[in-house]
Amino acid sequence: MVLSCCAVGCKNRAGKGSVSFYLFPANQEQREKWIAAVKRDGWQPTLYTRLCSDHFAKGHRDSNPFSPDFVPSIFHHTPSHKRHQRHQAMETFEKRQMIMRKRKRRGAVFLQTVSTAQLNTAEECNTSNTLAGGDAPQHPYVDSITGQSYVIPIGVAVSTVRDHVDTVHCENINIINGHSEK
Repeated sequence: MVLSCCAVGCKNRAGKGSVSFYLFPANQEQREKWIAAVKRDGWQPTLYTRLCSDHFAKGHRDSNPFSPDFVPSIFHHTPSHKRHQRHQAMETFEKRQMIMRKRKRRGAVFLQTVSTAQLNTAEECNTSNTLAGGDAPQHPYVDSITGQSYVIPIGVAVSTVRDHVDTVHCENINIINGHSEK
């Protein structure tokens, strides 16, 4: 049995070039979106129906429901300006994903920084939690990686958070201005 694309006007077949073929999703909601995108009246895909990678903005399907490639969008019946919009939407999505990954990594670094600051503060204070004139306000903190709980002076927590917020703010401004780090 030769694999071929079910999209109207698409002549892609298995073995021709580097085209991938995808089964229609089992998830009913996503499956209905794919069927609607193909735009074939009164048609339902079978277990053997495939759609080729040429119908996705980045050339492959994406399992992330927020991705423009969650549903195929590039067809012969799609006007060229709509195709261009889909490619731009994909680029925007990828930039957002990159920012989220950076923030996630930075969050792990932030936790490590707070842990180090806690240890340094404890050593500097000789494990004393007092200021000259009374008790220092404390902040409970649980390290999400090790599960170990700490109590650190509020001043340390606030300054660490402030530094982190300033860094993220500068990154956002750079991204908005098109000067994002790669």
